[in-house]
Amino acid sequence: MAILVCLTLMFLIAGITYYLGKKVSNSFMKYIPVFSFGVGVFFLYIKLQFNSYNPNSFDRIFDMIAFTTFFIVCSVALLEAVIIEIVENTKVFGKGYMVIRKAIKLVNVNKAFK
Repeated sequence: MAILVCLTLMFLIAGITYYLGKKVSNSFMKYIPVFSFGVGVFFLYIKLQFNSYNPNSFDRIFDMIAFTTFFIVCSVALLEAVIIEIVENTKVFGKGYMVIRKAIKLVNVNKAFK
């Protein structure tokens, strides 16, 4: 039952993030997996902390496997989003660097002819 609640929350957060990405900013679209798996990790962590398990129960092992899987996928998704953000901003910084470089050359040329 808890896994179904967790998946429902993850889909809800993914839908909200998608809506915000369409209406507010497209940069939110990169973070949909991060937010949804982050909510899954958070929910499973709370479940692990506050749920009492019977001794020799496989439930805790399955929950730990799900928690670890969600955490790894969330970390990879965050790394992917950060890499995409860096690559996109590098293009912008490269264009800005070229503009500054041309401006410096023009200033030096103007000083040479004065």
